[in-house]
Amino acid sequence: MRIADFERSVQVSDHIASLLVECHANDAAAAIVPWFCDALPSPKSRKVYFADMQAFFRAMQSQGVDPLSVRGDHVRLYKEALTESGMKSASIARALSVIRGTYQQFGKKGLVAWDRVGDIQAVESPRVEKNTTPSLSEDEACKLLHAPDENTAIGIRDHAILFTYFKTACRFAAIANTRVGDLERTDTDWFIVVQEKGKKQRRLPLLEAAAPVLRWLDVAGIGFDDREHPLFCPLEQDRRTPKRRPLSQQSMLDIVKRHATTIGLDVSRLGRRGICTHSLRKTALNNALQHGAKVEEVQQWAGHLDLRTTQQYIQYNEKDAETAARRCQIR
Repeated sequence: MRIADFERSVQVSDHIASLLVECHANDAAAAIVPWFCDALPSPKSRKVYFADMQAFFRAMQSQGVDPLSVRGDHVRLYKEALTESGMKSASIARALSVIRGTYQQFGKKGLVAWDRVGDIQAVESPRVEKNTTPSLSEDEACKLLHAPDENTAIGIRDHAILFTYFKTACRFAAIANTRVGDLERTDTDWFIVVQEKGKKQRRLPLLEAAAPVLRWLDVAGIGFDDREHPLFCPLEQDRRTPKRRPLSQQSMLDIVKRHATTIGLDVSRLGRRGICTHSLRKTALNNALQHGAKVEEVQQWAGHLDLRTTQQYIQYNEKDAETAARRCQIR
């Protein structure tokens, strides 16, 4: 299945309905779909969580257990099987979260007794270590930023990509999916419009990253009138002509790791997860904090909107994001 197959609620409904028909629980789909779509606005997240739901229901079906007859012990044994298979704790925790949420909805609709819902809810998730993405020091980040050979088109592109990451503190997908038409100019500054999680659009200042981005477009021969052209893209075999498709996640990761290796960093050394595209985001946010940015400013720059805490106290202010970006000293 493709991510595009989960963009609309009706598509999600069809997938869940077909899964439950397969498990002989036709009437249960209506209990899940509204919650599923509301809790997961991102098509990518829907696809991943649906796969977790599908795996669980099929495991129950293989044991002859009807979805509406599942008990806590079934979930505990399923958790044990996932652990023994070598699945990561974070993935197991996500799968259990889907199961708990699904059966809570079944309980609300009267499809499953609340005592069984409570038994399922009581199954604990494995402990997941948070914040394991490694970040770089300011010196390492500056060296990484200037590692690409700016005498080549690829080097100019890579420098522009790294600078854009550091100056926007965006997630990988937000930058990878930008188009030329997402660049905006005021009288004095350049901005980039990105689409974050949940299809939320944000307008962020490029600041010092603007010049490298414009230089890349000029070298690649990508005009501003070609608004749908990917902002950052791979090159043809001549290493100068741009292809009309965005860089993949693996390509972006390869760029970061290649240049990190060039400056002498062991890309697997810094933290158990190793250096990744998310390391640039974490590095930029920490650097801004270290140079005096307020936590509230950095929160807006990062686009963090935690409904349980942050959103209650902080009102969005675009100026906060710009202030935080200006405090980042990677240049």
